[in-house]
Amino acid sequence: MPDNRTRPVAAAGLALVAGLALSACSAASGSTAVSHDLVIGAVTEPERQPDPLVEGSLAGFNYYYNLYDQLTTLNADGEIEPSVATEWTSNEDFTEWTFTLRDDVVFHDGEPLTAADVAFSYNQVLATEDSDIRGYMGMLESAEATDDTTVVFTLSSPFSPWPSITTSVSIVPEAVYTELGPDGFVEAPVGSGPFTYVSWTRGVEYVLEGNDDYWGGAPEVDTLTFQTVADEEARLNGVIAGSLDVALVSPNQVSALDGSGAEVASRESNGVIFLGTNSTKGALKDPLVRRAISLAIDKDELVAQALGGRAVANDQPVAPNVTGYAADAQAPGFDPEAAKELLAQSSYDGEAIPFEYATDGRIPLSSEVAQAVAGYLDAVGIKVELVGMDQASLSNKIYGTVNMDGLFLNTWAPTTMDADMPATNFFAGGQNDYAASPETQALVEEQRTVDGAEREAVFAELSQVNWDNAYLIPLYTPMADYAVSPDITWEPRVDGEYVLKDVTFAP
Repeated sequence: MPDNRTRPVAAAGLALVAGLALSACSAASGSTAVSHDLVIGAVTEPERQPDPLVEGSLAGFNYYYNLYDQLTTLNADGEIEPSVATEWTSNEDFTEWTFTLRDDVVFHDGEPLTAADVAFSYNQVLATEDSDIRGYMGMLESAEATDDTTVVFTLSSPFSPWPSITTSVSIVPEAVYTELGPDGFVEAPVGSGPFTYVSWTRGVEYVLEGNDDYWGGAPEVDTLTFQTVADEEARLNGVIAGSLDVALVSPNQVSALDGSGAEVASRESNGVIFLGTNSTKGALKDPLVRRAISLAIDKDELVAQALGGRAVANDQPVAPNVTGYAADAQAPGFDPEAAKELLAQSSYDGEAIPFEYATDGRIPLSSEVAQAVAGYLDAVGIKVELVGMDQASLSNKIYGTVNMDGLFLNTWAPTTMDADMPATNFFAGGQNDYAASPETQALVEEQRTVDGAEREAVFAELSQVNWDNAYLIPLYTPMADYAVSPDITWEPRVDGEYVLKDVTFAP
């Protein structure tokens, strides 16, 4: 999914924040009360207004997962667990799903959360044509509350991973959302989550406070601030200086935390960095050329040299921790001699293939990765023209105008922790699917009709078709590295989102 960037926060701004934090501590020194405030250094903020039924950026979900509840939730390892829903079942062909709800969930305004609010939230998404969330659930026909604690979802076609979708749809109070309208609701949002809304300052911060009446137990955090800090050096220095408590850092910054007083928290992410191919233009129309590119890249060495080992080589379109990863599937692997042989049999005439990538933004060390890939291709006789640009321009070409020129460096991390969403985008008509193969389209549709081992087998077949044709070329799954204040205990999630109700503070 595309992500967005905002302007860097100046060093002077960070110094001011640090000064204010020190002043606050000093003012409280005469009191025995301890305020547990948490400041997250967010890479970016949503470009659109943060309405949980409309806006669907990764940055936005950081707010939504703390302010609202969802029917189900993902634990830190990406496994689906009950939340507002206590249990769920489907009919035999996965076209109808019934969810049973808790009866003790209360919105921040004191009103009970009922099945009618759940049905309204889903149906409102369906009725909003420009909703990003709607793109997750094109198979949904309707949501109906059959009583106060039961919701029935009717789908237009079989969809076995439906529970994964429910981890990403926030529940809003029908009465409040209807009265205020979408624009008004953004200014005074009401959820049922572990935190309540305080304020939002565009380009600066989104502030919440702990909900003492939360049905899951009051969080230890009193005030939670998502502070937008786009510059990676500013995020690193902010945690070291104490003005930030948690911030994402790049692989080459991890060593800078040694001896700094800040700690490092790392885990393998749920994303994949890959080479997209416009298989309808130029040299890449020839599958032999695409396969040669795939075989020419030493992914293990790429990870070790360009990324300092802060990633895991990956041959599949999804990360190993995402449902749909086929653990037993065998990829062709690195074979430069085979690449040269394929190239000799191909129609390639030595033309330079455009290779577009972002010089900043979603992929840390993207320039270094692009240059390393270009070196591997050059070694087998494939010439590329490196075309760097800012992240916004690249994202617009990939997801807006859909007109990539040749190879392009991209990434995908499914918020739902399920392979259906990326598979649809890569192989069933999405913005990364230039080949438009009927074979891959059929496999994407088939995996929705089965579950368990049968579903994994379909994904294994889909990966094999991709290896045979090199429609896109997976490279690696990155590590997510965070600088963390030593005063808090916090576990990063595999999906990269901040869910902060369980943060604890040192005595």
